[in-house]
Order: sequence, then structure tokens, then C-alpha cells
Amino acid sequence: MSRELATSGPTAWARVLVLFLNYAEKRGIDRRELLDIAALDGEALADPDGRIPLLSLYDLVEAIEDVTQNAAFGLEVPLGVELEALDALGFLFITSDTFGDALERMLRYLRLWNDGEHLELVVDAELACMSFEPYGPIRRAHIQMAQATFSDLVVNSGRFVPGLGFELVRFRQECPADPAEYQRILGVPVEFGCARNEVSFQASMLGLRMPSANAAICAFFDRYARDQLDRLPQFNDVIERLRNLIRQHLPEGEVRLGDLAPRLHVSERTLQRRLAQAGTTLQNELDEVRRQQALYFLEHGTAIVELSWLLGYSEPAAFHRAFKRWTGTSPEAWRSARRATAVAAGPR
Repeated sequence: MSRELATSGPTAWARVLVLFLNYAEKRGIDRRELLDIAALDGEALADPDGRIPLLSLYDLVEAIEDVTQNAAFGLEVPLGVELEALDALGFLFITSDTFGDALERMLRYLRLWNDGEHLELVVDAELACMSFEPYGPIRRAHIQMAQATFSDLVVNSGRFVPGLGFELVRFRQECPADPAEYQRILGVPVEFGCARNEVSFQASMLGLRMPSANAAICAFFDRYARDQLDRLPQFNDVIERLRNLIRQHLPEGEVRLGDLAPRLHVSERTLQRRLAQAGTTLQNELDEVRRQQALYFLEHGTAIVELSWLLGYSEPAAFHRAFKRWTGTSPEAWRSARRATAVAAGPR
């Protein structure tokens, strides 16, 4: 992978952007037009193992959605992708001993894919859940990235691991007009409007042996991936990572610094100091995340009572008071005004 990396924000592996470009080109979309929208030139992709700004990838994803008018194209992007397109990381995955080992390496080297998004695997006695959190304030690209992530995990993993099955996929996005299309592609039940993006499966699946397991080859690619990881500049936006964690924990109610600090691999005192250095507090960040989430879900039709729970409020009245403080109006009035504006503007 290239040593010439952007350091001002999170970056993504250029091969990921190429996957989206290839999908778009097969549908007759001009590559140069998309690269212009994403503020990238052809040189940015000259090295497939180079890095591009993650936010440029998000811009390109949203441009593809605008052109195709397909709010679920993210499900289709990973379909049929061959291992060669994923270079060493693909071979590292299939040569692992078990499916659980493969997932562990996927999480260990996630920063090679991009260093802004977050995947987490939680396993209890019988059930395993993999959750996905995109980077930054809510935007349309987050929906497509969640779709692509889970399509890759559910569909492509099933191609390489005989007997692998998944129980349920949950998306944070609101229910689409044609939810059956999601289940058709993923092959498992799908729920929408959930607190987080996650896929669940029986914990016993982690022990399934990979058909191409090879300890020597896996060790070679593991050393290679570890070397590439060491070369990456450390993007350590603690505030943004904190906001991502807050988004995940909101439905659980109280969000405490002591619970979040270990997830960020820092002490509670260190996290307090970094917040102070940034001129903010946990309460300020919690308030801002709630505001962003509220505006997004209101615009997408989420019921007020459900939204109050998603934001971690004990009752709708508390949410109403907070929303009035943020916007000067009620949630219902804000949503009505947005709908009126959309009608007046007409179709895009």
C-alpha cells in the first residue's frame, strides 16, 4: 500500500472506491463525472493500494445514488467481487483457520479498509452480532455503506464458507418502499428503523473451518497486512470516534464517560482532558449527536415516540423540550415545514 497518505482526516483504501466506480461504469455512468464530484483525479487511483479521503468516497457514493435513483444500490456493489480485487486482505480472510479467525483479522486490519468507520463483534453464549458504524454526522452515504458492508459479509462470506448462515440483518435506515428486495439479495430476514446497523448469527458459526485454510500462507499475508498497518499515519479523531460511540449507545439511555473511554482505548481522565482541549464536554457532544439524529430521523418519517427512545430520552416530553431548545419549534412543526418546503421545490 502507498506511503503517500492523507493525514488531515480519515482515509479509505483506493480499491474500495474502485469497486463503487466499477459498479457505476457497468450501468453506463461516466467515471470522470463521478471523480469530479468526489474532487478526485485519475492520479488518485493510479495506485490501487493508495489512499483517498473517506469523505470523498462518501461524496462519490451519494453521486451514484443520485444518478441511478437507487437507494439500495449498496447491496449490489459487493456481489460477485473476486478475491483478486481485495488483494492481500482477501487471501488473508480465506486462508484463516476458522470463520471466527477470519472475522478477527477483518476487525484487526479494518483501518486498512478505512480508518473512520467502526465494526464490532459481540459474542454471547449462543448469538454473535457484528455492528457497523459509519463515519461522521448522518448523511445518505451511511445507508449505502451499511448495505455494502453487510452484503459483503452475508453474501460473499457464504460463498467461501460452506454451512455458514445468518439469522437477521438490522438497518438503522427507515423501511424502504420495497423491503423484499433486501431480503432477496441478503437471503435472510431484514428489519429497518433499528437502533444500530447489525447482523446476527449463531455463535457456533465462528468455529466453521475455512475450506482454503492454510497456516503458512495466512501467516505470510498476516505479516504483510501488519506491516501495511504500521505504515499508516495514526488518524486519531477522538471527538468523532466518541460521537460514533454515542450514536451506538443512545437507545440504552444514560451515556457515561467511564463506559466510553475503554472503547476508545484511553483512560477516563485522558478522555476528559482531550475533550477539554477540544473545548467541549461529553454533555455537549451528546447534545449535538442527539440534534443531528433527531433532524435526520424526523425528515425520514420516524414517529416521535420511537425517536424519543432512539435518542435515549426517558419520555417524549424530554425530547420535545430539547428539540425546542435546538430549533425554537416543536418536532411536529419542524417536520411539517420541511415537507412543505419539499413539496414547493418539486421533484429533484
